[in-house]
Amino acid sequence: MDRNDLSLMLKGACFLNLSLSPKTLSILNLYLDELQRWALVFNLVGQHDSATVIQRHILDSLAISHLLPAGGSFVDLGSGAGFPGFILAAAEPGREYVLVEVRRKRANFLREVARSTGIKNIMVREGRVESLSKQDGLVYGFDVVTTRATWSTSQFLAFSAPFLKTDGIALTMQGPRKGGSTLIEDTDCDALGFDLDGTHDYSLPFGEGDRCALLFKKRG
Repeated sequence: MDRNDLSLMLKGACFLNLSLSPKTLSILNLYLDELQRWALVFNLVGQHDSATVIQRHILDSLAISHLLPAGGSFVDLGSGAGFPGFILAAAEPGREYVLVEVRRKRANFLREVARSTGIKNIMVREGRVESLSKQDGLVYGFDVVTTRATWSTSQFLAFSAPFLKTDGIALTMQGPRKGGSTLIEDTDCDALGFDLDGTHDYSLPFGEGDRCALLFKKRG
């Protein structure tokens, strides 16, 4: 991260009422370096310049940090380039994250960036969500499941249920709500074994737009 990128990161975190430790900043700096290196071979995000990645992806991931417990076991479904799972793990060492990604190149990137940054609270699992949810150590093993606009909300809850402990939280990051909609009916939540626990609208720094995070609690 050059001086401008560091300024963006710190100003964005301040906007989100977050304080990033020197260790977190070091990990995110190395993450950006790896993303730029891999971008020479294949595209992980639409625009990979560091300023865009910070504003549209890293800060968006950090924006939900205050909605989640500081510790516990987390799984990020469809992690892609590590949003939000890798970023949240970097920001809070007490969060033990499993990053699930079906595409091999992206899973290899996540493994390499975990190795190069030295982050200790991440494990990468390559494979389809439906298959991994049946494996020992993963089934009913997590306090929180996250995803970033990867599936419809109903699909996400169906995929989340086998991973979550009773009373576990499923959080999906979405675009802005339209007309006050919560994007899923309560009756659908009931059928899937979840209760809607909250909707949280937030704005990204630097005018990057509005977002909504939906939280669901798994019933016993």
